[in-house]
Amino acid sequence: MTKNHQLPDLETVKARSAKIQAICKRADANILVLDEIIAMLEENIRSSPVYQSRLRRAKRLLNFPEDDLGKVEATDDSVNISS
Repeated sequence: MTKNHQLPDLETVKARSAKIQAICKRADANILVLDEIIAMLEENIRSSPVYQSRLRRAKRLLNFPEDDLGKVEATDDSVNISS
């Protein structure tokens, strides 16, 4: 009832190992690109006037000192934040 499993030959192991390494490298590259996209989106969100307004309200609700609230100054397409 027991099956005899044979170990694969060395060439098969090397070929599979090379495939797995290539897959891991591609996955790592995809993760790096996705991390960069996420960072860009988060930066965009943080510079949004709506986000800044919500953040100020949240800090007021939590009784943060007024100095820590910072000022938001919206211009044409950008938002300048100063503390």
